[in-house]
Amino acid sequence: MVIALRRFVLVAVFLVGSIHFAGTAEMSAVIDRPGAQDGPTQISVGIWIVDISNIDSAQQTFTADIAVVLQWKDARLAHTGAGLTHYALDQIWTPRVAIANETSSVSRKFPDSVEVEPDGTVIYRQRYAGSFTQSLRLQSFPFDRQAFHFQVVAIRYRPNEVVFVPDEKWIRDGLQQAAGIPPSITLPDWTVEKWDAKPRVYALTPGMQYSGYAFEFTASRNVAYYIWKVILPLILIVMMSWVVFWIDPATSNSQISVAVTSMLTLIAYRFAVDSQLPRLPYMTRIDLFFLVSTLLVFFSLIEVLVTTILDNNQQTKRAKKIDRYCRMVFPAIFVIASIAIFMHPRS
Repeated sequence: MVIALRRFVLVAVFLVGSIHFAGTAEMSAVIDRPGAQDGPTQISVGIWIVDISNIDSAQQTFTADIAVVLQWKDARLAHTGAGLTHYALDQIWTPRVAIANETSSVSRKFPDSVEVEPDGTVIYRQRYAGSFTQSLRLQSFPFDRQAFHFQVVAIRYRPNEVVFVPDEKWIRDGLQQAAGIPPSITLPDWTVEKWDAKPRVYALTPGMQYSGYAFEFTASRNVAYYIWKVILPLILIVMMSWVVFWIDPATSNSQISVAVTSMLTLIAYRFAVDSQLPRLPYMTRIDLFFLVSTLLVFFSLIEVLVTTILDNNQQTKRAKKIDRYCRMVFPAIFVIASIAIFMHPRS
């Protein structure tokens, strides 16, 4: 009786193990890359930029809402039903895409699942909303033009294993390169000039390259705000400092008061603009303009001290001659410097 019971237990364990092994083998077969023996798996990509709500130059990020649709063929998932079959991502093979330049604020609006058509076509839809990192070249700020990108990466697969291509269905429906961006987006201070979508290999480190697909767009900063709110007030502040050249050197208190007020106002504007930029190791256009303006205001203060000393030493004619000379030299220097700073093209 005991021997028979032991045999029954062994047979039961063997059957359970066989069923588990068969299920594991079947699941492994489904999770393996489809058609691996025939070359790289082709993934069709469609990307639509729903909105771009903000570009933060100080943080070097842009905030966007982006819809992505991926499609590939997996004949192992073909079924006889007329409708779609739904699978969780961990039940079948997927390229396991990630966003190379996303931040921790990015959220996924759709569930992580796929739909499978009767012929085995797998469709994965996702919508990403949040901030994405982007290194900016700010030498020409605020007259700058920047290139931004959003890159999908198959984090486990090399370019010879997975290939991303534009979705032909989207192209047939009239969407060039199976991607797009609406003409009106909520970006009041930028203008999107052009965009492009194409496969782009993602290099994590030298020797570690993964298959990827990138949506790129170029935007130029709208300079009207900076002209009216920053540059024009700065010009007026610098011109205000030149009033000292028309004030009699005998009234030195008024001259010094005007020069010091101009300098303090200039410093306040400097702090207001600095909050819009990161701590850069180089000078931007607006930095150069501030530098020239600050130097001219500072030298007008020095000029006041010099003419005051001359007037106190009974050299009033000489002091007035310096004032007349500065009335022409300071504006000329300011105009020439401004043209040199702002007139060359955007970059």
